[in-house]
Amino acid sequence: MPVSGIDESEPNRIEVDGDEFAWIEAGDVSSSEPPLVLVHGFTGHRDDFIGVLPELGRERRTIALDLRGHGDSVSKPGDCGFSFEQMVSDAVGFLDRLGIDRCDLLGHSMGGMLTLRFALAHPERIRSLIFMCTAPELPESLSRAGFEAGASIAAERGMAGLQALMEKAGRRDCSPTIAGWGERYWTHHRRRLRAMTPESFRGIGEAFFDSESLVDRLPGIAAPTLVLVGEQDSDFLPGADLFEKHIPSVKRVTLPDAEHHPHQENPEAWFDAIEGHLGAVREQTLGDDPDPQR
Repeated sequence: MPVSGIDESEPNRIEVDGDEFAWIEAGDVSSSEPPLVLVHGFTGHRDDFIGVLPELGRERRTIALDLRGHGDSVSKPGDCGFSFEQMVSDAVGFLDRLGIDRCDLLGHSMGGMLTLRFALAHPERIRSLIFMCTAPELPESLSRAGFEAGASIAAERGMAGLQALMEKAGRRDCSPTIAGWGERYWTHHRRRLRAMTPESFRGIGEAFFDSESLVDRLPGIAAPTLVLVGEQDSDFLPGADLFEKHIPSVKRVTLPDAEHHPHQENPEAWFDAIEGHLGAVREQTLGDDPDPQR
């Protein structure tokens, strides 16, 4: 099924511990089913998921939020800075404010590293997990030096200046998959990068590059888990291998004709994997409940 081009959403807004967070959603708010919560990656945005939200919302309530320092959510650091610990705390507070006790949680890229930490700290809040193009530890192929150079440019020229340089370089050396997106890729790139501040870019990037490996804790993940990765996403294929090897209840799907954004690059295969996982989880949940009508 085709996915529409990336447009701009008008967000809902909610206050969590004095800070404002933005989100969008689709589906039946009154449903008794746990909602699906979508967590974007570093420099990401709730609108990373705008093309798939209506289809996901046909079967369940689906929520995509802007993390701290991204999109239209609070741009300043919290009590714990821009750390993963802070963003896990933000996510707990966000779900509490929406009255969500338990959810299916999907994390993309850095958002998957955050999702892993959320699941380890609050397993009772998770029905199932979906790790998309992510890893339990920092991929060796990613460049700390490149990030530091970008953070310095942002401090000197602002996020618009950094984004313009990234776009110029990206257009010169663009993968066939990204080239296939056309101008909509760069329109969205400008929107999400320029929504950040130099401070949030540096702070969240440092949390990402300083993150510890959690491979040894993967056997403690009890929730049913789906691991999705694009067959051409060379940075995160090793991470998918680690999830598949160490999580007890796991299914791994490598999506063909896709890189780091398989929900945009091969949506039919992506939807099939998501719906298969959530359908199986629902059947298992009903089978475990002696009173499925309650």
